[in-house]
Amino acid sequence: MRQVAREFRMSRTTVAKHLADRGVDTSRGMKPADVTRAVELYAEGLSSVNIGKQLGFDNHTVISALRSEGVVIRKALGKE
Repeated sequence: MRQVAREFRMSRTTVAKHLADRGVDTSRGMKPADVTRAVELYAEGLSSVNIGKQLGFDNHTVISALRSEGVVIRKALGKE
C-alpha cells in the first residue's frame, strides 16, 4: 500500500479507502480459517516461525492467535 500511495501521491489511508470501496480486504490480521490452520500445523509439530512463513504472518501474530485459541505454547528449541 505504501508503494501505491507513493506512486499516486496520496496517503495510505486514502489508498485503503479506495480499495475498501471496491471490495478489497486490506486487513492484515489472521482470519478464522488462518487461525484454524495454524492450530492444526502447530499440533503437527511445526514452529510458529514456519507456520508464519506458510501463512504469511509474523511468528508473534501466530503465537497470539494460538494463545487466543487456548493452545499451550511449547518452549523454543534450545531454550530452557
